[in-house]
Amino acid sequence: MMSNIVTVDIADKPKNFSEVLRKNAQHRSNHIAIIEPDRNISLTYSELDNIVDRAVVWLESQGVSKGSVVSVALRNCIEYFPIYLGVIRLGAIINPFPVTLSGHDLVRNLQYTEPILVICHDIHSSFVREYDFRVFELIIDEQSQFFEYLTDFSLNENSNNNVLNDDFAACLYYSSGTTDDPKGILYSHSNMVCLIDSIVRSFHHDQSDKHLVLLPLGHTASINYSFLPSLYTGATIILYDSFLKLRNSLWEVIDKFKISYMQVVPSVLYSILNTPYINFDSDKTQSLSYIGCGSAPLSIHMQSEFQKKYGIPVSNLYGLSETGPTHFDDPIDPKWMPGSIGVPLDVNSVDFIDENGNTVPIGEVGEIIVKGPNVFVGYFKNENLYDDVVRNGYFHTGDLGYIDDEGLHYFVDRKKDLIIKAGVNIHPGEIEEVLYEHNLISEVLVIGVPDEYYGEDIKCFAVMINSNDEEDVIKESVLNFARDRLGLFKAPKSIQIVDALPKGPSGKYLRRSLREV
Repeated sequence: MMSNIVTVDIADKPKNFSEVLRKNAQHRSNHIAIIEPDRNISLTYSELDNIVDRAVVWLESQGVSKGSVVSVALRNCIEYFPIYLGVIRLGAIINPFPVTLSGHDLVRNLQYTEPILVICHDIHSSFVREYDFRVFELIIDEQSQFFEYLTDFSLNENSNNNVLNDDFAACLYYSSGTTDDPKGILYSHSNMVCLIDSIVRSFHHDQSDKHLVLLPLGHTASINYSFLPSLYTGATIILYDSFLKLRNSLWEVIDKFKISYMQVVPSVLYSILNTPYINFDSDKTQSLSYIGCGSAPLSIHMQSEFQKKYGIPVSNLYGLSETGPTHFDDPIDPKWMPGSIGVPLDVNSVDFIDENGNTVPIGEVGEIIVKGPNVFVGYFKNENLYDDVVRNGYFHTGDLGYIDDEGLHYFVDRKKDLIIKAGVNIHPGEIEEVLYEHNLISEVLVIGVPDEYYGEDIKCFAVMINSNDEEDVIKESVLNFARDRLGLFKAPKSIQIVDALPKGPSGKYLRRSLREV
């Protein structure tokens, strides 16, 4: 069954996020936009707008102009925001990368995106310069030398909104997907505004929000779930370098700043779930009505255990870099149950189709396809790939899912991760969900491996909770548990215990790495 798109009137919407910031500077001038507590630095909307204007002049002095690509590989810091917004105000294209990329990986991607300017820290700057890129090394200190540096760049009449076409590319997002080749996703100003406008409505965000940002700003999760929604409503961002920096004081921070929204990935959720917080007090976390979790599949087991332990529901969020979030799983709904990805945002039309492009019946698994003004405008330097995945206006995600008779949508697996054993389709997520219930498993991934008899069989990679048992005893316990719950055909043939599962910069599991083991 197709989920019909709700027409969204964009006549009164801002054309771009430069305009969003300008309006907030006028109407919420003294409201705090961003706080970075570890450095004791904050910016009001008026101050942020002023710094963005100066950043535009500085960027022009660096040779940046409309349509230029500016690449950034920065840790979470308050300086990130005027750089990102300055590029947008100038009409250039912001190209964020995870700061965790190796120098070689970063250069490989830069050779693909061909930026006019690279903004990074000392961990990358010297190496990147060797490849003849123009580099600005951003130094992080307690008082922000960068903001002081920008005071030398006087405002001029060109420091206003330079963007004329809202369909023009604003962002070139790095994809940490499932191929070894770089893939750049072009997102327009109109894409951004339509998506974030819909997110704000669906996620119950407003100007009183306090967003805790602890995921890397080099990935679209923090940008789409917190940075841009907070800017759109005129709310406040509480910024930390990473989850590790506040792991032991998480609940104190939530209480101190009255955090209303926090976006995590499953590995962070697991870490919170297994950290002994002596000072946790549910009375001091009332501001946090729910937590968003995305970028990788979330097990129902973990979702349920978190709510049981902390009394805070977790929204299972689904989306792609090409679309941003496409659904909202609303844990505030009185009828909410863990497991689904909820319903599509009102900016989307979503369908589930078979191999012939026909809509599958309710309850049957099909490929998820998405249409709407949030769907990206192109792959950088790769029109053929775009034409291959966007057909009749629908983006073919390569993901499998279904819709139930209540209208809720479910993500099942990546199409390419499907295991075909003796001609039978087996979804790895179905097996992983069962294995998560074993009391010794903390993380698990299942893949298909070549098998002479079946074509493919099932192998499990698991990170175990500390145990005094011998490894062979643990393996046999897990395999027997799987056989009992899944039957011999669907149970893994083998299990390999590992110290950690491979993940990309966004926290997404990298199954392809396991196939090389």
